[in-house]
Amino acid sequence: MAEPAPSWTDRSLLLWSERVVVALPKSHPLTGRDVVHWGELREEALLLTPRGPGPELVKLLVSKLGNSDPCRLLHHDVALDRLLTLVGAEWGVLLTLEGATGAAYEEVTFREVHDAEGPTRLSFRAYWRQTNSNPSLRPFLDLLRERYPDFSAEPGTD
Repeated sequence: MAEPAPSWTDRSLLLWSERVVVALPKSHPLTGRDVVHWGELREEALLLTPRGPGPELVKLLVSKLGNSDPCRLLHHDVALDRLLTLVGAEWGVLLTLEGATGAAYEEVTFREVHDAEGPTRLSFRAYWRQTNSNPSLRPFLDLLRERYPDFSAEPGTD
C-alpha cells in the first residue's frame, strides 16, 4: 500500500519510495523551472486516473494544497501511456511517479514536485498483523525483504 497509514499500529515493512513528478507539455511555462512547487499546480488542469498511484497522488495533492478545489480535475480511466499522450496534446498536466519518466514522449517533459522540505516522495509499504498465523506469510515477507531490503531499521518492523 502507498503510505501513509497513520491508523496502522501493527507490523510494516518499507518496500520502496519514488519521487513525485509532474508531466508537462513541452510548451508549458513551468518547463522553464528546474522543479515545480505544489502551489504552482493550483491553476492547472490535472489529468487523473483511478489506476496505479492516481488515487494516492490526488490525496497527496489535496493535503498539499488544501481541500478547497485545489485545481481542475479531469478524470480519464486510461493507462499511463494514454495520459502522457493527452499531456503532449496540451489537455492538462499529470502527477505521476519518477518511474514514468522512462517513457519517451516527444511533446512531454517531467519536473520534480517539491514542497518546503524538498522533493516529495510517495512510499510503499507492506502491512500485516503480528498475530497472522498464515503459513505463507513468513516466506512472503522473506521474499519482500530480499527484493526490498530495509536499511532504515526503524522500530515497528519485523
